[in-house]
Amino acid sequence: MILLEFAAQGVRGVAPAGGRATLRPGYNVVAAEGAALRRLLEALLYPDVRDADLLPRTPTGPAGAAVRAGLTLVGNDRATYRLVRDFAAGCQLHRFDPEKRSFALVSADLPQIRTFLQKTVGVPPAARLATLLSLTAAELPSRQGGPGLAGPGAGPAVPGRPSRSPEQARNRLEALRVELEKAKIAEKLQYQLDGLQTRLFKVEESLKSGAKLREGHDRAREARAELDRAAEVAAGLGDPEAKLAAFERATAKRDEALAKVAAEREGLDAVESGGTPAPFWKAPAFWPGAAGGLLLAAGGWAGSWARSDLRYVALLALPAFAWAAWVALRWVGALEGGDRVLRRRRIVDEWERKVEGQYERDAAGVRGAIQALGATQVTELREALARVADADAVVAEWARRLAEWEETPDARSGKAEKDKVEEELRALEARLAEEAGGFVRDVGSVEAEIQRLEGEVAAPAAPPAAPVPAAARPAGDPIRVLLERAGAELGGSPTAAARAVASKASAALAGLSFQRLQTLQIDDRGNVQVQTGGRPVPALSLPPVDRDLVYLALKLAFLEQALAAGKVVAVADDAFAGLSEGARRFAARLLKQIARPGQLLHATSDPSFREAADHAA
Repeated sequence: MILLEFAAQGVRGVAPAGGRATLRPGYNVVAAEGAALRRLLEALLYPDVRDADLLPRTPTGPAGAAVRAGLTLVGNDRATYRLVRDFAAGCQLHRFDPEKRSFALVSADLPQIRTFLQKTVGVPPAARLATLLSLTAAELPSRQGGPGLAGPGAGPAVPGRPSRSPEQARNRLEALRVELEKAKIAEKLQYQLDGLQTRLFKVEESLKSGAKLREGHDRAREARAELDRAAEVAAGLGDPEAKLAAFERATAKRDEALAKVAAEREGLDAVESGGTPAPFWKAPAFWPGAAGGLLLAAGGWAGSWARSDLRYVALLALPAFAWAAWVALRWVGALEGGDRVLRRRRIVDEWERKVEGQYERDAAGVRGAIQALGATQVTELREALARVADADAVVAEWARRLAEWEETPDARSGKAEKDKVEEELRALEARLAEEAGGFVRDVGSVEAEIQRLEGEVAAPAAPPAAPVPAAARPAGDPIRVLLERAGAELGGSPTAAARAVASKASAALAGLSFQRLQTLQIDDRGNVQVQTGGRPVPALSLPPVDRDLVYLALKLAFLEQALAAGKVVAVADDAFAGLSEGARRFAARLLKQIARPGQLLHATSDPSFREAADHAA
């Protein structure tokens, strides 16, 4: 069950702007008095004949002025219900019919409405609301002993409803006749409103094909929006196809050049693998030639000295010296070859640097796009750009089909008809709200009450009814009473109920006390102890302010446990008024977190809570 709105008229402490207050799931802060708001909600969710005497009324207005209230909610059966109650006349529960697009009467009998709300709509039992789904300042240990909050099954004695005097009955009859006129006007306006809603439904049916086209266009745009990053990358490239083609050419050119560089290096490595050539004077072939040449030259010189034919032997020294010279020249040639290899290697290194530099310049745009996209390969970039192009084509196709449909005569006339009907609906709803306000009873109910009052005026006045006693507030320590009631509601012992929420309550207590009060501990007898100053202290021995914090922590933990089921409504008043601003802000954040699975109505005007609220009414 989730509340959508409530309305009140003539109830003191509950005066929403315009008579209505809209609500939302989650944490709602309502500008109202906590006791009055809770009593109003109890009177609507648990209707009883004595509610009119328990509600606080505004002091202004004529005697016998009507006290009315209304509530719109979504039940556990996912149907929308509207409850309208005039506390002097009766109550009506309506359910919204999606096919007829209007509310249909469910019941006008208070016991039937109360049973239907609990069994079908999902209103929690009154005991569960009071124990687990409400938090009031009157419950705090420091406030015990004062007047309790009036509610079902609790509060002071309730006197019976006094009979009206003839003057009051006549005033009431005059008010009812005015209401009857308003009801007739509202009935007529409601009939016109139903007709306009039927026309709007038919127009929307005729525009369904366009709605499907618009829905497809919206989905295509959402899918295209997911590719915005890739589209930005494509826009940065300018002409993606040309840039990708240039990138592939540059990559192929670089790979070819690097292959040549690798081949050159392999050749140079093969040349260098022979090592540095040994000096010619260490070569085995050098010294035989040189020594043989010297010996032959010496023999020829000796033969020349002796004027012998032996001098011709000197001619053989020339080939020997030539052999030695050839060996020396080979060594010189080997040295020159090593220098050429070094020069060639430097040339190859420089060539490789130029190739890499040129490639970096040619491929900088595409490589930057790949990094911006978070990809690792150019194929991923190409695929992303292809997805962008496909998404653009799909969006353009849907836009073309939608534009063609909008240009058709049926679409133009249907849109114009829809705008006209919606404008008439707004005007008629404003007129209905002006004429009837937020509370409309059918003509038959008003006429029946007029007849009843006319009969009362004609008949003698009945003696006043005896007072109806109400149950007293439970006696005992408030913390102990809370654990006992929670255990009974949850179907277990007080100790089990407390231990189930001990960790949540300890966290809440530490936050509310700024770590001054820490862990909550519960023994087997259900006694609560608080860890403070490094030692456990019984909760009963704490000062009243600290006992209030312990009570608030436990109640918040039970509240969170109850709301965790979802689709449940809880009510709280200004029970945190005595805390510091920091503690109130912590409580506001905690209440917002607690209310997330269901709905929490917090009656307060404290800005600390209004700032944290999901919705303020």
